[in-house]
Amino acid sequence: MERETEITLEEMILSEAILNCNDYSDKEETMYSVYAKRIDGKFQPDSEALILELTLEEMEMKWSEIAKMKCPGFDYFLEMFVLKDFNDDLLNLKEFKSDIKKVERIIYYAEFDA
Repeated sequence: MERETEITLEEMILSEAILNCNDYSDKEETMYSVYAKRIDGKFQPDSEALILELTLEEMEMKWSEIAKMKCPGFDYFLEMFVLKDFNDDLLNLKEFKSDIKKVERIIYYAEFDA
């Protein structure tokens, strides 16, 4: 019998997930990823978002399979470590000092550059 893996699942809106990214630290056996719902085909600051703590086995799966299995209706947004790195880079740029500017830029990155 296949053992079902437990995952941590936290619900919030996408802007909260982005702004609170430093609250999450990957562990040796698990990694955090953000999944969100699109509004009119796009990620928005107020999109529903989930932070999933994935196991090593789950990390090897396709993102679409994870979404289908763990959070139907949600799409992969970013891995938390990527989000944290990008957020840290934005902290050094004066045009991204406001939270909304950071959120908008990270959403743009996830949609078009990641």
